[in-house]
Amino acid sequence: MRGPYKKKTKDKIMKAAWELFQEQGYEETTISQIIEKSCTSRSAFYHHFHGKEELLFTIAYIYDDDYDIWLKESYDENLHIVDNLISFNQYVMHAVETSPFCDFYPTLYGLQVTTDGVRHILNPDRRYYQILRQLLKDGIESGQILSQHSYAVLTDMITSFHIGITYNWCLQQKRYSLVQYGCDLMLPFLQSLRGAEYSTGEHSEFGAEKQIIPGRH
Repeated sequence: MRGPYKKKTKDKIMKAAWELFQEQGYEETTISQIIEKSCTSRSAFYHHFHGKEELLFTIAYIYDDDYDIWLKESYDENLHIVDNLISFNQYVMHAVETSPFCDFYPTLYGLQVTTDGVRHILNPDRRYYQILRQLLKDGIESGQILSQHSYAVLTDMITSFHIGITYNWCLQQKRYSLVQYGCDLMLPFLQSLRGAEYSTGEHSEFGAEKQIIPGRH
């Protein structure tokens, strides 16, 4: 029972913290308030988090729930992997732009640079990274993606795009559509990865059955 209990305590702290951040702002929220609202203890808080700023970084896990929704509702096994990557990119940009937490982004990016502790947003075990890696891995193995880079390197490149695009959007005080800007910047890169076309037939990790058909590229 120790593992589930620990997770339950951590989730309670995260839930309480984000409710307080939204109600009264990040700067105005104290660790004592988070502990009181979550009905936990100071020792439990510091067992899971180095400080209040680390809780801000856990916003990444909120988005991960959305990415599982994309995988369930929007991933199309009959599409080319690159087209699924384009769809996923658009979904990510939309989730970031329309999030009720977007006012916290400037603080989040600033603290990521200036503080120590766990960088949850860069956690390779997040669903965001898992989905992206699997799409790229399937694409390379099936020949739908042609690149001199490994799927791991391509994952790092795409995540760097996403982080950089979002950071620039914050610097520009969100004066334009992140979805449009992100899609315009990412589309040429993603299209450059396009390899063979295919039809259903050969098994992929996401449950698709794919058969490669040589295409022009």
